[in-house]
Amino acid sequence: MSDESDGLDLLRELAFGYDRDFPFNADTAPAGEGGGMQVERFEITSRYEERVSGLLLQPADAEGPRPLVLVGHPGTLDKSSDYVLWPAEQWVGRGAICATIDQAGHGERAKRPVGMEDFQKWPMRRLDQSIQTVVDWMRVLDYLSERPEVDAERVGFVGFSMGGMRGAPFVGLDERVKAASFCISGASTLSGRGGSAGALANRLTDPGIYAPMMAGRAIQVVAGERDDLITPEATQRFFDQLSEPRELVWLPCGHWDFMPQGIRPVGPFLERQLGFGDG
Repeated sequence: MSDESDGLDLLRELAFGYDRDFPFNADTAPAGEGGGMQVERFEITSRYEERVSGLLLQPADAEGPRPLVLVGHPGTLDKSSDYVLWPAEQWVGRGAICATIDQAGHGERAKRPVGMEDFQKWPMRRLDQSIQTVVDWMRVLDYLSERPEVDAERVGFVGFSMGGMRGAPFVGLDERVKAASFCISGASTLSGRGGSAGALANRLTDPGIYAPMMAGRAIQVVAGERDDLITPEATQRFFDQLSEPRELVWLPCGHWDFMPQGIRPVGPFLERQLGFGDG
């Protein structure tokens, strides 16, 4: 292993490290129920005293531990968006438990309105929020794994667009995630921005760097043939770095019209890999 590789590994360990025994200081409250499902709002403390707000959706008649699916929302949206709640409700209806959080800089955690330039213009800000979100997911999984309704041996992740881009380092680094579906996301398309510091920031967060770290886990990639944001080339580059078992599903759509057809292959994949529904 080269000195450069050793240095990058140490930098990665520092960037994504956190105190695992730090108190969660969890707050929970009912957030609605109906249709055989109950929703709970939770909030825990992550690194740098960041409070992470999330929603936990589960069957109202849940008995015993159930598989957990973590769902990452796209950029500019949040945990309460129909984009994530609609598919999550379907998976809960099939017997899973789902959790989604406001990623760094979004939803209840936003300090100002979020626009698309946030993901293209400022590499250091993008780095900060990406690293924070990865640690947040790890902390959330720590917290939820302690809850009796969650089967910590059957954890999956689904990330849409930014949710998948930020989720890739999480899945790569956290082996507790047994299966993951990355939807309209791929390898970074932002290389060469921000000079040498920007290049290092990109290496720390580029999903393509973390794809090989997912070896041994089942990975699905669902992409649009006409995606003009996360291009087919970027998607293919990410997929090519994955090991078996893996699957790539191309759909006749772009980035902005991915829903609703985009989630059709995701549910059956999750059921097969995590063992719920008819899977």
